[in-house]
Order: sequence, then structure tokens, then C-alpha cells
Amino acid sequence: MIFKLRTLLWRILGVDYRQVLKIHDYVFLKNDPFTKIGKHTYDNGAIVYRWTDAPLQIGKFCSIANGVKFIVDEAFHGAPSITSYPLVNNLYKRGTNLNSGKNKKAFLDQIKQKAGITIGNDVWIGMGAYIMPGVKIGNGVTIAANSVVTEKSDIPDYSIIGGVPAKVIKIKNDNQTVEELNKICWWEWDTEIIKDRIEDFYKDQKTFIEKYKTDRNG
Repeated sequence: MIFKLRTLLWRILGVDYRQVLKIHDYVFLKNDPFTKIGKHTYDNGAIVYRWTDAPLQIGKFCSIANGVKFIVDEAFHGAPSITSYPLVNNLYKRGTNLNSGKNKKAFLDQIKQKAGITIGNDVWIGMGAYIMPGVKIGNGVTIAANSVVTEKSDIPDYSIIGGVPAKVIKIKNDNQTVEELNKICWWEWDTEIIKDRIEDFYKDQKTFIEKYKTDRNG
């Protein structure tokens, strides 16, 4: 499992995983200045690895376990280009300009290498999961521990995903239920309203939907 994980990370990022996960390249999620986190989302020590200011957006009421790693890189892994190797950053580690005189940062910005991560609301991410650049995760998704979620992973609302790379294991609800829950979007309710209605969250979904499908704004 560990070997498979390391190999996949190497293939996706285009560099040795040990070079990618250097201590000076990460920041704790709660301290990352380029991350936007919705209300009541919590984490137990998640880490962000980044080399650019690519956005990481996390919705409301998400639960993120210890050891989750968000890899926000320059998207060499996904672009249809001549090479997946990060030539500029590795050949100009200490330089600010290319041989042509162009500013290194300006050049990287110009070729649009940044790939952000977008996570919906009410998402649960298990311990040790890797969330790779370019990933978009829907509402109500459950991600199994130690999964590697790549931009090629199909991550619909209210799905359970897992594996290396992560794939859909099952959809939690039928299409109509998913649609109704998204329309109700309870995560947009004021906190006090949620507290007033908190017992309803522990009833069956049909009862919850019938009660609030006409009261979607809280």
C-alpha cells in the first residue's frame, strides 16, 4: 500500500515524493493564508503543501481528520505538455530570473500552472488522505482514510470514495434525495436556527426533507 501510494504521488507530481513533502514546504491548514474555510469546519492537524498561491476552498461543516494532506502545486501533473518535470523551479531554485531575463514568478504565473482545490459542504475526510491539485469535491462526500484523491477522480455529491487513486464506492442517497438536500442546503442556516432544529438532524432523511423542503433558507 505504501509503495503504491509513493509511486502514484511520484507519477502525479512529476518528482520524487520525498522531495515534495519537505518540511519547509508545508503549513498547517488553519495557518494557510491562501485557504478559505467555511464556518464550523474543523480539522485535527491537516497540512497544506503549496508552492503557489493557488486557492484552497473548503465549505462549511466539514470534518477533516489528522494527517490529511492537501497538495496545492503548479499542476505539472495534469497539463498536456512536453514534460511533467518542474523544470523552472528545479533548475532555478535560487534564481529569480530565467536566462532570458524574464522574472521566474511572472513566467510561472503567465503559463497558468496554478491548480486549486475546491471542497463542498458537509464533507468528511478520513485520516491520512491526500487531496491532489485540481480536485473538486461535492457536498456531503465521505473520503476513506489513506485515499489519494486526484483530479481524475469523479466526486459527485453525497458519495463515498476511497482507494489509490480514489474511486466512488457508493452513492449514499438516490438522485432525488441528493437534489432535495442540496436545495435545502442546511449548512447555510444560521447557527441558532440549526441549534433550534438539531434533533431533526438525527431523524430519517425522508422526515427531514419533508419538513424543510419548503423552508430552504432557514
